[in-house]
Amino acid sequence: MFNPNLLLVQTSSSSPIIIGSRGSKLALWQAHYTRRQLEAAGFAVTIKVIQTKGDRIQHLSFDKIEGKGFFTKEIEDALLQHEIDLAVHSYKDLPTENPPGLVIGASSYRANPYDCLVIRKKVYAPLLPLGLPPHAIVGTSSARRKAQLLAHRDDLLIKDIRGNVPTRIRKLEEGQFDAIMLAKAGLDRLELELEQCEVIELGVPEMVPAASQGVLAFQIREHDERMQEVVQVLHDTAVAESVQIERRILQQTGGGCQQPLGIHCLQKAGVFHLWVSQAKDARAFPYRFYLSGTNADTLVQEAMAQLAQGPQAKRVFISRELQDDAYLAKAAKAWGLQLHAEALQDYTPLRFTDLPAYDWVFFSSKNGVKHFIEQLPSRMASKIAVMGKGTLQALHRYGYQADFVGAGGDVQQTARDFLVQAKGQRVLFPMAQNSVQSIQKLLADELEVLNLAVYRNELRTDFEIPTCEVLVFTSPRNARAYFEKYQWQEGQRVVAIGKTTGKYLQELGVAFVLPYASDMWSLGDVV
Repeated sequence: MFNPNLLLVQTSSSSPIIIGSRGSKLALWQAHYTRRQLEAAGFAVTIKVIQTKGDRIQHLSFDKIEGKGFFTKEIEDALLQHEIDLAVHSYKDLPTENPPGLVIGASSYRANPYDCLVIRKKVYAPLLPLGLPPHAIVGTSSARRKAQLLAHRDDLLIKDIRGNVPTRIRKLEEGQFDAIMLAKAGLDRLELELEQCEVIELGVPEMVPAASQGVLAFQIREHDERMQEVVQVLHDTAVAESVQIERRILQQTGGGCQQPLGIHCLQKAGVFHLWVSQAKDARAFPYRFYLSGTNADTLVQEAMAQLAQGPQAKRVFISRELQDDAYLAKAAKAWGLQLHAEALQDYTPLRFTDLPAYDWVFFSSKNGVKHFIEQLPSRMASKIAVMGKGTLQALHRYGYQADFVGAGGDVQQTARDFLVQAKGQRVLFPMAQNSVQSIQKLLADELEVLNLAVYRNELRTDFEIPTCEVLVFTSPRNARAYFEKYQWQEGQRVVAIGKTTGKYLQELGVAFVLPYASDMWSLGDVV
């Protein structure tokens, strides 16, 4: 929205500013948004609709259209020929190099930058990954989205889809696809009616968006001093800093917006947080990583070095058993890593009979889910809360959905969020017999805690773990079992799942890193 604190420049010419735009509903939304901001600053503005090659050619997928800038070239030509004064683009559609004589004069605020799955309600499968049924037909023409979707679910049937957003929605509702992928920013801006669909937002880490997704680029002639001043009322400096990191990486990797490359940078409290996903082609498993830092130049250099070198570790240990279809297991295989996955505890169910009355059942671990649900004589009728996405996946395997999903490894944030819904109520916590009760201690003063031991875990000693460059510990007790048998070696990278595990490692004097979230994608990014 227009910010009155920004520099207001009054036009010295009576001629209106002419904005060039494609004719799609989304492009026109962007052009009219820009017009409103400029008119609020005192400028007269008109809009000229220009058809591009990408609008004319609807029967080919993006990767089969020759050349770059097939949604922008005709608009840029009009700008160079002085037929328009300002071009408004979706920044992610722009090549990284401007044509000679043109520059990006300003960047907009950033709308929701993430992708989303729009799924027909008739096929929506909430208990399956991504909410999609087996062998679902998903429409997208983006190589980046194809590669990341197949990394989640290699059973999906990915088909190209063209047309503007309303056209794609119509094709979905007609049953040509089970789901389609779209940018959330576009859906939000168009305010479309989607009563027949479920919309699933895929933020990082589930899917890394395209560079500069959700941002508008305001393109002008290089030496147009008047427009250089005008567009400053549209400029968001903080967003521009993050976008420049994304586009510098895009440029150095080849510059094509249709390569299977996701880049997303978020600036928070002076720190840049960067996610990168790159695949060899649309059907290859992506290589992903996460970096953070305060210096943009250093971050770009580190990202390019990481892309050039690939995974540094050769052997990874995680203190948890993994199924072959788990994301980390698939990533290790694709990246050539030797993965040793083994729990360092034995788990024994504890029988229970009578249950007290409760309003919620709160699961803080996968084992809590397993050993509670497998003993229930009938389905739970209460509301269900889970600590994070990993526990949620375990819950889904038993056919349940959660009413509350916490922040994973951030126990304090989870407690704050849960209290908004459950303050003053009776909450049952299925847990280990020797649980440290981290979440219960934070909630005890605000609700009634009902602890129920449903399993006992005992440390194992009968394990042999090969020397690994990366050690991943999923709980304090697993870390304890390992370090009672082995010494931490110089150069080993230790990853802690959750702050409680990190606190234990800190007490041992072991240096560690915490993933930015407690799920397999985040874990893979730091491994």
